[in-house]
Amino acid sequence: MARYDSYGAVDDRIQEDLDQGFAGFNNKLRPDQLRSGILTESNNGRMDLNGEWQPRKGVEIFSSPFAAAVFTVPFYLYESIPSVASYSVTGQVITVTFGSAHGINNQTGVNISGLSYTGTIDPNGNFTATVVDSNTITYTVTGLSVTPTGTMTVTGMKIDDGAVNFIEASCEFSDPNNDSESYIAIVATNSTVLVKTSDSGATTVELTYPTGETVPQGANVIQAFNKLYIFRKGQIAMEWDGNISSPTFSLVANGDYSQPKQLTPTRVDVVDGKATATFSGLAAMNGLDVGDLFTIESTGSPSTFTVGDQFIVAERDNTAFTVSFYIQLANSSNISGVIVQQPVSIGLGFTHSPAPAFGTYHQRRLIVPYQYDVTGTSGSATITDRNIVDEALFSDILDADTYDRVYGQFRFNAGAADFIVGFHSFSDDKLVVFNRNSIHIVANSLDLGSSSSQLITSEVGCAAKDTIQQIGNKMIFLSDNGVYALDFIDLYNLRGQDIPLSASIEGTIQRINKAYIDKSVSVYFDNRYYLAVPLDDSITNNALLIYNFVNKQWESLDSVNNSDWEYTHLAVAGAGDQRGVYCMNRNGGVHKYESRADDTDNYVVQVGQSSISTQIDASAVTRMFTLNSIDRKKWNNFDLHIQSSTSNISDANLEAITENIDDIIDLGSISDLNGVEVPIDEDVSLRGRFGNRRAYGLQFKLTTTKGRPRLRALKVAGATTFRSLQKAE
Repeated sequence: MARYDSYGAVDDRIQEDLDQGFAGFNNKLRPDQLRSGILTESNNGRMDLNGEWQPRKGVEIFSSPFAAAVFTVPFYLYESIPSVASYSVTGQVITVTFGSAHGINNQTGVNISGLSYTGTIDPNGNFTATVVDSNTITYTVTGLSVTPTGTMTVTGMKIDDGAVNFIEASCEFSDPNNDSESYIAIVATNSTVLVKTSDSGATTVELTYPTGETVPQGANVIQAFNKLYIFRKGQIAMEWDGNISSPTFSLVANGDYSQPKQLTPTRVDVVDGKATATFSGLAAMNGLDVGDLFTIESTGSPSTFTVGDQFIVAERDNTAFTVSFYIQLANSSNISGVIVQQPVSIGLGFTHSPAPAFGTYHQRRLIVPYQYDVTGTSGSATITDRNIVDEALFSDILDADTYDRVYGQFRFNAGAADFIVGFHSFSDDKLVVFNRNSIHIVANSLDLGSSSSQLITSEVGCAAKDTIQQIGNKMIFLSDNGVYALDFIDLYNLRGQDIPLSASIEGTIQRINKAYIDKSVSVYFDNRYYLAVPLDDSITNNALLIYNFVNKQWESLDSVNNSDWEYTHLAVAGAGDQRGVYCMNRNGGVHKYESRADDTDNYVVQVGQSSISTQIDASAVTRMFTLNSIDRKKWNNFDLHIQSSTSNISDANLEAITENIDDIIDLGSISDLNGVEVPIDEDVSLRGRFGNRRAYGLQFKLTTTKGRPRLRALKVAGATTFRSLQKAE
């Protein structure tokens, strides 16, 4: 704006303040304490290229793999629906014609029964009806490929416990038989679905559970040993071998553990360095399986082996009752008298997986909390709570069914009010153990007999297992006091930081609902730490905090403009263009975050529901401009540089927020100042006036109403004046 060329002795000199780019936000300090380029608020914003602030990209529904629902809201308990006159099938859509007016409301739930079908897709159950006319509705059966038969009956929705499919856990699954395929494993109450990422979620594979088995809330899933493991606290874990052609989970080995014994092959043959041991039957092999370790106890005749030699089973043939291993010996046939010994535990002996709440893969072992003992018979195991919550149990190498209760057992902070929250596999054979109030390291887990544990800190602990991420030289996690980090001080040593990484957003951290903080989850992607937390009175993760490691600042507080939305689970999955952050909400589906180019979130918040679209509620509030003075000023004018996104027309509302005198000044919209909305990829320089409002400080607020405008720079101008001795507030 124009200023005087010269000033007299009694003139008020116009001064200016400028933000020529933005790096993050800070709500710990007062707005007038912030340095240039730091915002007071950043809601659904990103500060990426060129130091510009811009609304994030939209959420896009990626897959809604569970079509059935117990109830769809809103629902109607229809008292009288007329008989079905006829029905027809086109693709996955079934058209139903009634003998008279049906009285069904559009997009409400109905129950279909009486149909016979072949295959695995059931056309019966609760579905959402689309009204065609007063006598006709349609409903969609995802995956339907065969026309059903029988007499159809349509009623109001029915409670169907078997149809409940809440999403309880998720992780990325890489097909061990195809290195180019990536899936997101969606673990639900009654089945798990693999959602293929390479074709935008069009392909799904359903994995069934053993009869009578379900997955409760709070379950966890990981991929280890090329298998998927579902952990259910206090229940037998389930495993799937990763074979897409055999999509069925089974219970892991359970019940009393058959302690190892000496095994005697009927003969051993060595051909070109490959030894094959033959047994009299399957039982004589005593479970010796591929990857198992065994020791030679008797050399046999001729004396080919050496007592104490150890080998690993390379192949197993259940039909021929043979196992094979590799050895550097000359060819020799029909070696008799060889005796082999599986590893033997001392003291308490081996045990099966102890019904853990979660597990972590570390150094070819599975590490789990040791809270339960599993005894009895396989399939009908007795699970006993040990009432010990600070012990970990290590499996044998490459054997998730065998755990040594002496060498493989570690206890942390015994006698203290502490319990294990999570594990993280670290370099140089170190396992970091996160307790609720302390952090420990277990070193040298390759040789459990010489392993040792060490306390890192008892000043801080981890509040939520799924917030632990290793990022560069830091291991980040959420504690009761905010987001902390363990620093790698030298090559392999860790040390806790005394100041939380989240100190600059203490105002938001204090809003976390501590009663449900353990539900918080996180991922790391594209130089950002995404942390989903429950804010205020929410009992689910309704907000996403984002830390930008390039800017070294907290970048945004994200949300979706729907009170039913939640960030229940987060995962990084996919390859190429499909690589990204995926959000799963317990009552909905799989969503790709920051996927759409526009200002719209497209999502579902309930199983079986049609997608909902809402505008992204994005806004930025600047620091408080004070012209480096605590005097009161007369605020005169502003200059604003805005550029539209490369694919959207943009507009936003503008406000000035003053302090002492407190006021909100409506500055209109970008289109008001510009005459039109900002065209695609165009930039504008806008000027306006504050009307000589008097105040100590002034903040600028931009709230988007269309598109994803980029806020590039802002300049405000005013003069120190208003020297009255009267108070201003």
